[in-house]
Amino acid sequence: MYITKILRKKARQPVYAVYVDGSLAFELSDEVLLKFGLKTGDKIDEQAVERISTSEAFHRAQTFAINYISYRPRSSKEVLDHLRKKGFSPDFGRKIVQHLQKQGLVNDVEFSRMFVRDRLKKKQVGKAWIRRALYEKGVSSHIVEKTFKEYVSDDDQELAAHQLAEKRLRLAGGSFEKLDENRKRKRLFNYLLRRGFSSEVALKTVRTVLS
Repeated sequence: MYITKILRKKARQPVYAVYVDGSLAFELSDEVLLKFGLKTGDKIDEQAVERISTSEAFHRAQTFAINYISYRPRSSKEVLDHLRKKGFSPDFGRKIVQHLQKQGLVNDVEFSRMFVRDRLKKKQVGKAWIRRALYEKGVSSHIVEKTFKEYVSDDDQELAAHQLAEKRLRLAGGSFEKLDENRKRKRLFNYLLRRGFSSEVALKTVRTVLS
């Protein structure tokens, strides 16, 4: 088999249509074309076609992944799920993720740290809420708990719960005041639990705020 024609297609990024024995064999990025040094008249066999096709698929998947993480940091699972939606197999996606991990572009430890810092800065939420969100993004429990030890103290949680409880009371206004004392405590306690605070922190906060 011989490469009979290489045509550049009109596209935002350079794409080349490679013809083998007069028929379109594959479309390649300029990087893969240069990597294999392909040119018209080259002899090519089935094994070479397979290697070139695999290399192009890897390049395309990596481009999708890098573009995806360019907007904000992502967990390994998020990148893997994104590639699956783009049509790549789970096995192929894992190879891309592993490649990006080696390059330091995907790091679940750093992602967990960023996520925790960001949520604590923007929201009054408890560790259970953050833990659940990180688990959904595929971050391991070991990494999550290690991050909590680094960035979330008991004092921080109590302060956040206190601020959230006071905010809740302000927004509730007169409707909350109409409730009897037990219902007030129960409603505020359950609200703090839903926001991810521990029962200990929630109970302490309710006692303080409603005293």
